[in-house]
Amino acid sequence: MANTPPDQPALDAVPVAIPVEGPGGDDVPMALPVATPVEPAEPAEAVVAPATFRCPACDSEGPAGQAFCGDCGYYFSPADLAPGAPGAEDAPAAAVERLKDRYELRELINERAGISRYRGIDHGAGGAPVVLVVAPLPEMIEAIPLEETPVAVAIDEEELLPTFEDAAPVAGLAVGPSAFPSLAWERGVLENALHTALPRVLDGFAEGNLEYLVLESPQGRSLWDAWDDPDATAEIRYGWLKQVAEGLHALHQAGALIEGLRPDVITVSADGQAMLSDLADLLPLPLPASPPIRATLYTAPELILDPERADARADLYSFGATLYSLEYLHHGLEEKDFEKQFTPQQITDRFPDVHPLFPRLINKTFVRDPAARFPTDEASRIDPTGFTELIRTLEVCQRSFDKVRLDIACWTTTGMVRTGNEDAFTVLHGVDSRQDELHEYAMILLADGMGGYESGEVAADMASNLLRQYLLQQPIFASLTGGKAPPGRFDIEGCKKVFQDALRYANKEVYTFGRTPGKGKRGMGCTAEAVYVDGQHVVVGHIGDSRTYHLHQGRLIQLTRDQTFVNRMVELGQLSAEEAENHPRKNELQQAIGGQPDVVPGLYHGQLKRGDWVLVCSDGLTNHVPSQDIEKMLTRETAYSAEEAARRLLNLVNLRGATDNATIVVVRAC
Repeated sequence: MANTPPDQPALDAVPVAIPVEGPGGDDVPMALPVATPVEPAEPAEAVVAPATFRCPACDSEGPAGQAFCGDCGYYFSPADLAPGAPGAEDAPAAAVERLKDRYELRELINERAGISRYRGIDHGAGGAPVVLVVAPLPEMIEAIPLEETPVAVAIDEEELLPTFEDAAPVAGLAVGPSAFPSLAWERGVLENALHTALPRVLDGFAEGNLEYLVLESPQGRSLWDAWDDPDATAEIRYGWLKQVAEGLHALHQAGALIEGLRPDVITVSADGQAMLSDLADLLPLPLPASPPIRATLYTAPELILDPERADARADLYSFGATLYSLEYLHHGLEEKDFEKQFTPQQITDRFPDVHPLFPRLINKTFVRDPAARFPTDEASRIDPTGFTELIRTLEVCQRSFDKVRLDIACWTTTGMVRTGNEDAFTVLHGVDSRQDELHEYAMILLADGMGGYESGEVAADMASNLLRQYLLQQPIFASLTGGKAPPGRFDIEGCKKVFQDALRYANKEVYTFGRTPGKGKRGMGCTAEAVYVDGQHVVVGHIGDSRTYHLHQGRLIQLTRDQTFVNRMVELGQLSAEEAENHPRKNELQQAIGGQPDVVPGLYHGQLKRGDWVLVCSDGLTNHVPSQDIEKMLTRETAYSAEEAARRLLNLVNLRGATDNATIVVVRAC
């Protein structure tokens, strides 16, 4: 179930003075009483109004069918117009006409500084949802007639009367400038910013003494719901935040900021575009004296305490508060989430092992002092707002947060029956970091020699060396030899192809060697596991009956398929799994390195998450420790150390008889 933040406190309506330019150039304030919004009713197919109506704002009575008050300009919401509303009792109903013959107003979203926002329907665009922003028109002042304006011109004494060719004097209209708050100002900001994270301006018009701005209405899921989607990765989530940050940066360049960014005013579309769905908190930059501030828990402290000194960094505070709510709290901000006013509780107190990049991101945004936020010293020369550095940091979060660290341990035992150990393994583990991005990866090669009298240990050693030499020459694994990995995403299919080629190459070499007189022995061979693990993936190339397991969300998954005669019978339904456990041909391989001129490797891939385990082992382990025991041990008894898990598993093998060599490599994703 999605987490929904608590409702933000609403402000009571107050008279708002809208400046109108007078004849002499002075601003003439026009007081417009604005009523407190009434709780909106459910949307209806048609909005109706009484025959007579009393305005809830100024109490004046007017004719039915109007969408606004003719005296004060207050726009009637659907709740005002509904039968039974105050002023509409015992009156017959009449349908309200569509605005501009196409736009239908629905419920009120909010009201601020004399500007109201409604959900609406654009019937001219097939019923598309829109947002209609409504405000009283600025007062239109009649200009001084042209003949009364003193003009110094030369006049012919004989031409005393105007001719029909002369233009008649007209009364000009002087309209107030596009100053905040006004629809013209908001339209100018959006058209200058023009970013995909911001709604587009679709239309603008005036009817009666009201003006309207029609905005795109983002459709999709609330960011709360999208963030909690189990399929959303860090790359996707922080991609949404990056889009929002870019939209805010575009607003700053257009001369505006958002007072209180919150998760509930961000919508994520079906194609993954994050967009601001409510612009009621839009404010100008720089801020005017006494700006209308809502002062929610998401509002930057300087906007409340010293708005005249506030700048675009105020949006960093609310951006950090939004991230804090989404990733840490999973609910809207509450007073209890703060140590003191404007100072949130430290994340590391509750989660001391959180990814170190996350508290840095919070502590460079969601902090009281603007100077402590982004940008840092060098970045301030490029962008003093800090949003360029924030966007770059979010890109690092996209690439880093889903990557795990690798805890690796490996052990082998000769067992209780065999004289020598015919298993061979190689583990290559690398870590490097560049510009705050840490990369970790490992390659695991394991071979189990077969036929103790047929040089199985030689085949295993030879296959392990051949695989290592071949694989380390490939560009995809350059980082394991100190080189630079290919740019871009890790190529999973490319890795599978390289493993396939490497296993076929090793098979050909071992097969040829075993049939060369004076070198190997005919029939020498081994199984082989070639495994690559990085911060997000596990890729496997497989020949024989050694195994690679992946423990994910508490469930042990056998990634590989045993290439044995008995397992094939199980797959064909001719044997049950229980019958296969004790079948006399249980260890008879259908494929092995060196057994035939060519092989067809099994290729597998798994997605690695924090808390997962990867186990690569020879059949000396699985002959004595069934899958359910491995799952139990990894999930319950050895939750903290790969080394502890590896030792316990091998000790268990020896306790149960260890009739074969056993080798294990354990990887814990942390």
